[in-house]
Parts: sequence; C-alpha cells; structure tokens
Amino acid sequence: MSMGFPLEPRLTPNWLKEVKSGDLPEVYQEMVSVVGLEPTMALARVFSGNSVYFPKLDRCLLRVRNQMIRQEFNGANTRSLARRWGLSARHVRHIVNPKPPRREG
Repeated sequence: MSMGFPLEPRLTPNWLKEVKSGDLPEVYQEMVSVVGLEPTMALARVFSGNSVYFPKLDRCLLRVRNQMIRQEFNGANTRSLARRWGLSARHVRHIVNPKPPRREG
C-alpha cells in the first residue's frame, strides 16, 4: 500500500475523495480523461511504482475475430464474411482453413 491508504475503495480516507484530476501528474490526467477519476485512482493504488505495458489491442483481438469468423462460416458465405469484417475473401478462406506449417525435413 502506498501513500498510507488501503486498496479497498470503501476504506478510502475522506481526504483522498477531494483529489481532482488537475492535482495528479500528467500521465494520470490522461487516464482520467479516458476512464474517469475513480478508476484511475484504483489503478494507481494497484500499479503505482510498476511499469505496465499495454500491447496493441488490435493484434491481441485478432484471435477473437478469427474465432468469430470460423463460428459464422457455413461453407458458402465467404464473400459476405469478407464484406462484414473488411477482409478479402482469400483472407477469410485462410482464417477458416489455415494451412499447417510446413515441416522442414
């Protein structure tokens, strides 16, 4: 616990409830503009003093997108899936029927 206050929000001291976005360092102010003051304070309580890396979200979500495409694929809807997901029909075919990696031998 840093700054002498507990991690549990229901136990937050009254003085901490008076903190405004402008009282915080710039990086926290950016977070406040995205998620709000209370969630920023909760994240700061947990992660203060640590480096936190956020991988690019679009790369992380490709697996989920591809899984959804596979679930929606019925064998005859390649073009409609391609339009819906903004992909080429070839890319959709690759997603629903990936080629196994070649073994060198």
